Amino acid sequence: MFKFNRTQHVYTIAGVDIGGQPGEFPTVLIGSIFYSKHKIVSDPLQGVFDEEKALAQLRDEEEVAAVTGGTRIIDPIGDSGKALIKYISFCATHTNAPILIDSPVPEARLEALRHFAGSAVMPRLIYNSIAEDFTDKELACIKECGIKTAIVLAFSTTAMRPKDRIKLLKQTLLPAAERAGVENILIDPGVLDIPSVSWAARTIYEVKEEFGFPAGCAPANALFMWDKVRQRGIAAFQAAAVAVYSLTQFHGADFIFYGPMRFAPWIYPACATVDAMLAYGGRFSGVRPATNNHPLFKIF
Repeated sequence: MFKFNRTQHVYTIAGVDIGGQPGEFPTVLIGSIFYSKHKIVSDPLQGVFDEEKALAQLRDEEEVAAVTGGTRIIDPIGDSGKALIKYISFCATHTNAPILIDSPVPEARLEALRHFAGSAVMPRLIYNSIAEDFTDKELACIKECGIKTAIVLAFSTTAMRPKDRIKLLKQTLLPAAERAGVENILIDPGVLDIPSVSWAARTIYEVKEEFGFPAGCAPANALFMWDKVRQRGIAAFQAAAVAVYSLTQFHGADFIFYGPMRFAPWIYPACATVDAMLAYGGRFSGVRPATNNHPLFKIF
């Protein structure tokens, strides 16, 4: 077990604590819903979906989080601004969790951001993400709408090694986040494929040591491209996924994009087990759980 030398930032967003030393808080798990080709969505541009099935997924995740001591951020992904607004509104109505503003279409993110500006939902929202292809229009919109929390994607095909991603953050991305008025910065080093998760994990460690910002990544994106393990069946896929996720946790990850929300029943117990071990091992470095709802006290 280890302790970062740099003082660690801890943000509280809609009651969810994210950041800190390994073992202080449970890893925040980010499950996706309404993503591309999600079967509960019948019209991805208009945002038409099966509300009963969506609500069941939200409640199933909430239940397993409560049992394991896990914490969550919800990631509704919209193909259009109209759809994303509907998805966020639905998640905000039926949960108290933080929610990402997430879309592969930049204008859809900005449309949703403008829609919720000044609303009661805004303090729960997290912009995903400020990346190397940001625009002045995007940064201006983020600042104008007043969103305070954003994920900064420290990934570039020209900056793959951890030290190069640190440089990218220092020279380009953190100044951009400052221009956008972001106060709570979450760093995602990005994942290209399964082997590159090792580099992402190392970058997470170095980001926290260098800046103290909460950091994490999205291994799920690479898992679904790993055909060889998927062909071996669900048990092999789950075992491999748990190994991949836990590698990031043992490097200090504060959050993990774990993939479709339907994975929650097996993802939460797995990550809670790692969180509990990290917390127990933290006694050697003087780190104690900062919450009584920690997995260390829930799953044993």
